[in-house]
Amino acid sequence: MDHSDKLQSKLKVLIIGSNSCIAQALITELEQTHQVVTLSREQTDYSEASLAQHYRQFATIGVFDRIICCTGILHDQQVSPEKNLKQVNAPGLAHYFQVNTIVPMLCLKHFHSLLDRKNGAVFACLSAMVGSIKDNRAGGWYGYRSSKAALNMLVKTTAIEVARSNKTASIVAIHPGTTISDLSAPFAGNVSKEKYYTPQQSAKRIISVMANLSSKDSGAFLNWNGEPLPW
Repeated sequence: MDHSDKLQSKLKVLIIGSNSCIAQALITELEQTHQVVTLSREQTDYSEASLAQHYRQFATIGVFDRIICCTGILHDQQVSPEKNLKQVNAPGLAHYFQVNTIVPMLCLKHFHSLLDRKNGAVFACLSAMVGSIKDNRAGGWYGYRSSKAALNMLVKTTAIEVARSNKTASIVAIHPGTTISDLSAPFAGNVSKEKYYTPQQSAKRIISVMANLSSKDSGAFLNWNGEPLPW
């Protein structure tokens, strides 16, 4: 078997939003066992046309054992979590939903058929515990909470449909835990040290959760330790 044959036979993982802190840690961990394929903002604007083009490119590589969508924002130059109703506005909500909900959904739409159909492949979208409606006790963060809650519903709905054509796959939403990154830095003062995880810790936990999934778990909203989270 030559080098190209070995590359083709190696398990494959697609990391979407590959510039994020968690994505970079996932790449480091997974490149030991997988051929890692990445997709970032530098490569795509996440439009339908661009994602369709990348699908055709990725399809030539083969089927994927894992696809992990790491796209998402908590704050950027356009938005920051709202503390009260006065801070809620249409452009901010639209931006949260575009990045946290619509982009992952379009990735599910275009890339789910790349999953291996025989060996229990996983498509995981990184969600957030604050997207749990039942667990919402503090209020605030309107755009972020609601965009992640919507993502959870889209993951669940996609899982139902994909199960009809890929009976071994798992489509899940995973809360990675509060991870040390630029995303969480402005809010780190409210997080206890024992619940503030390094990207490496979060990556290893995400990989562990995926390794223990079966098709019966498809559509689940899971914590970093693999336990189900309330919708």
